Amino acid sequence: MKDRFSLNKLMQNNKFIFVVAVLISVSLWLYSSLGTTNDTSVTINNIPIQIELSDEARDNGLQVFSGNKQTASVTVTGNRVVLGSVKESDVTVTAAANSVNSAGSYNLPVSAAKTNPSSTFQISSAVTPSTISVVIDYFRESSFQIQDNHIVYRVADGYYGFTSLSSKSVVISGPQTEISKIDKVYAIAEINGTLTDSVSVDAELALYDKNDNKLSTDLFTMDVSKVKVNVSVLPEKTVEVKPTFINKPEGLEITEDMISIEPSTILLAGPKDILDKTTEVKLEPIDFLTLDAEEKTYDALGIDIPTDCKNLSNSTSAKVTLDLSGLTSKNFTVDKFTVEGLSDKYDAQVTQKSITVTVVGTKKEIEKLSSSDIVAVINTSDASGTTGSVQMSVTFKLSGTKSCWVSGKYKANLTITEK
Repeated sequence: MKDRFSLNKLMQNNKFIFVVAVLISVSLWLYSSLGTTNDTSVTINNIPIQIELSDEARDNGLQVFSGNKQTASVTVTGNRVVLGSVKESDVTVTAAANSVNSAGSYNLPVSAAKTNPSSTFQISSAVTPSTISVVIDYFRESSFQIQDNHIVYRVADGYYGFTSLSSKSVVISGPQTEISKIDKVYAIAEINGTLTDSVSVDAELALYDKNDNKLSTDLFTMDVSKVKVNVSVLPEKTVEVKPTFINKPEGLEITEDMISIEPSTILLAGPKDILDKTTEVKLEPIDFLTLDAEEKTYDALGIDIPTDCKNLSNSTSAKVTLDLSGLTSKNFTVDKFTVEGLSDKYDAQVTQKSITVTVVGTKKEIEKLSSSDIVAVINTSDASGTTGSVQMSVTFKLSGTKSCWVSGKYKANLTITEK
């Protein structure tokens, strides 16, 4: 005999009760989720704000330099299932800049719309923020020299310090109105302690206007924002300033009472090994061919500074007074000529019979000197194949004296022919 169906037994079956409970729960969830009257709202944050310039403004070169990275929030309403998948990209937030046609700072109204108009959710609140501030301007790029006079450091006594930068200039780009305010670019750094050796540090760049007000760099792009500063520290040494001469007779002594030099010393800074070998610096040479028995002053003879050294004195030249008034000058007629430097392919005939020259020296030496002691030397090494009658420079050889010289520049006539 078959068992009869028993509802009572079925209700006592735990497995059956579990399945029924799950079905009822799912039915209730579906009803609450899909019910047309059970809409909800959520706030979408961090939506990028798009700033729309007109085509004309962009064609004229206008750009947005500030405010173009802001975000907004809006509240949307819709079915729970739909809103669960809504993202920032499903809402487009726009700042209206269509009417902007010139550079300046603007407050732009912000609005929101569904990215896909057919989306089933609705935007149910105003955008937060409702307006944004932006800077709109023309793009400009300029190069500026970096000044190093804001590097603060201290060197020990007897040392000299100077700075050099890894970059001498910086290229800055950004809104034209702000770029035009830049007057100076400083490298800023402070080095603690007292220096006796060279050091390197990083220095931040700071921008200043013509009134020395510091400018913000927020709207700028800089190809370098910091530079390496090298502070070179060198020992100092005081050295004498000495004259030099060319064409000076080897037997003529220039005593202290015959010459004065201002300044007589200068302060140098340089590598220790060079300073250890340096006791004096030389002046631009004085040519004795230009001197007579008189006093002569040179207002600015250049000072020759050793390699890798710096002249720390105010003067780059010296004033020299040379007093030769205690010497004697006398004219001599020279009739002895010799030709030097002539190629073997040529002959030379001096056509000038004599030349009158001025000889300067001590009175004793001048009195002993005669015209026969003087030979005029014509150097033809620069003739370069020249033939015919020519005029060439003459130098002189003096015998019987080591302290006299011929003052002035002279030329003599000769004829050069091919052999």
